[in-house]
Amino acid sequence: MRMARPFTFHLRDGVKWTDGEALDADDVLYSMLRYGNPCNGRGRSGLWRTYTVPMEVLALTDKADCTPTNADEVVRKVDDLTVEFNLAFASGAFINFLAIDYVKILPKHILEQGVDLNQAENILEHGATSGPFILEDYQSGNHYKVNKNPDYFKEGFPYFDRIEHYIITVPATFIGQVEAGQIDMQNAAANNLTAPENYAIEVTTNSEYVAHEVIGGTRGLMLNVKREPFSDHRVRQAINLAVDRQQVNERTLYGSGRGHCPLVGLAHKYEECDTWPGIRAKTDDSGNLTPGGQEDITRAKQLMAEAGYPDGFEITYTARQVGTYPAECAVIKQDLEEYLGITGDIETLPSAAGYARYGTSRPADAQGDWDMGCQADGMTVFDVDAVYGGMFLKGGTRNYTDWEAPEINAWFEEQKVELDPEKRREINKVAERWLHDFSNNHWVSLTLGRNFWVVNRDIKGFNAPQTVQYGFKHEHLWWDR
Repeated sequence: MRMARPFTFHLRDGVKWTDGEALDADDVLYSMLRYGNPCNGRGRSGLWRTYTVPMEVLALTDKADCTPTNADEVVRKVDDLTVEFNLAFASGAFINFLAIDYVKILPKHILEQGVDLNQAENILEHGATSGPFILEDYQSGNHYKVNKNPDYFKEGFPYFDRIEHYIITVPATFIGQVEAGQIDMQNAAANNLTAPENYAIEVTTNSEYVAHEVIGGTRGLMLNVKREPFSDHRVRQAINLAVDRQQVNERTLYGSGRGHCPLVGLAHKYEECDTWPGIRAKTDDSGNLTPGGQEDITRAKQLMAEAGYPDGFEITYTARQVGTYPAECAVIKQDLEEYLGITGDIETLPSAAGYARYGTSRPADAQGDWDMGCQADGMTVFDVDAVYGGMFLKGGTRNYTDWEAPEINAWFEEQKVELDPEKRREINKVAERWLHDFSNNHWVSLTLGRNFWVVNRDIKGFNAPQTVQYGFKHEHLWWDR
């Protein structure tokens, strides 16, 4: 293994929080130790911890004592304006994962008072930002409004004096307001429109608006391996063989999905995965089973019988009321009922309630209150490490049951330090085939989704990011009118 050298960051002198306090190395150190602490399940923090020296705490079990014991070995303050990160191995990918918006520098002097900065009213009260805009007004579920930060440390930025963000969840409302010119752009690469509806906006607005394509999320069917019958790998194998991925893509995503490989084209090519059992086309243009599809369904039924469920069973599907999740569950439900006799209702929940439901299986001693769920993991950095970190490592963002496989852990550790791209790809090919064969897996990979960012052509300085997790600052945007 090539030994890692530390990443040293030199902070700008004179940067201040909007309450007048200086932003310095103490804030960076506090924020990074908070974010990287293994006791904290903060958004995408597992990706960050992949690269740094592992942080150790006094008593991780049951989070008895989360005090770091080796903080200086992970990240340390050199002086008031210098911070050093120590990596566990040489990696250029670390800087990309450090740059995602989840890894925020937060005001130590406010957090130490116990202030919860996840609450908008606390941000308004304490003036806790160093960014380009200052929150002026917030109404839950309706809007938030921000004004230009006159003391922003980047001279001349932001260009806009004010941005008003309105929360619109109904597709018809969004389309109507775009066509009427009442909104200027989305503030992120996510809306509840279908791919055809996004493309149609360019037509109905005479190209005044553009729907920019962005890599979205790795879409999948989550299986709660802590609950019967999903604790039996044969049941999971059968489901993996029976789901018609092409139909899910065509009927819910209108063909906008980008292939069906578990590692989203970063190991095997999509054309290779398209020949695999379970992924290959199940039906022909007339709706009849193909020879490969017939073989897959026959094997799936054998596995169900071996597991003791020759006639299927009844379960509940869970889907957040976001995008196409309910529709994806509906197609999968139809497949599994027709081919395997698996029946059940689809429970749809508001976004936050859905996340909370999935989270019930996180505790080590809990089975959780869900069976199967249709969900995606928004792509952070288009790197295979993000796919592992999202679904296939313990503590992963969408690994709600903390499923773990020693084989995957070993392949992940081997590939993440491999600097030769082709050698790394070969390691991941082995891992990917193992994942898809489903001798032990919890995530039925469906496709890599495609998101859209609708923007008025008169807004300049906009460049669509590669993935859905970037581009939120808006400091560089300006009008050409």
